[in-house]
Amino acid sequence: MTTASYSLSFTAVLTAVILVLFMLRTDASAFKGSPEAEHGTVTSEAPRVMFSDFRKYQIHRQNAEIPEDLKALDGQEISVIGYMVPFDRIENITQFILLQAPFMGCMHVPPPQANETLMIETARPLSTYTYEPLRVTGTLNIDEVFVEGFLVSVYTITNARVSSGSSSDVELDGLPDNFHFYGDL
Repeated sequence: MTTASYSLSFTAVLTAVILVLFMLRTDASAFKGSPEAEHGTVTSEAPRVMFSDFRKYQIHRQNAEIPEDLKALDGQEISVIGYMVPFDRIENITQFILLQAPFMGCMHVPPPQANETLMIETARPLSTYTYEPLRVTGTLNIDEVFVEGFLVSVYTITNARVSSGSSSDVELDGLPDNFHFYGDL
């Protein structure tokens, strides 16, 4: 074995070890509650709001009005449990969409309606995307959110603190019939 091939082999092994360590760190942080590890457990007295409550605002109806119970929460701190859909990146995430269940976008299935999605703006960046349920606590703002001319949501949670949620706390009842799940639940 020549010195050049030894150096190349050593470099290849070192690179492989670094990649494996990186994948283990990424895997552990992505699927073992990285938001909780980064931000701590969110302990708050904020009321939990369910996705079924958000759907009460019938935005598709002409002259739809915000229900009084939702209107009372506008500008208040709330807590909600759902699943992340990355918005514009999968690392150093400061903004994402929260849905009631894991969603797999598909061209033949309509996306969730604007009253079924929450835009989340985090207080601090999250290192990576996760498939696991999340508990989000922050200030609810009820206002239309347009992205490239499309109405994406009527709800935004700002200054959000994010921690791992429990799958037993996820609200899977009452999903619209056309909701396209990602994975098995």
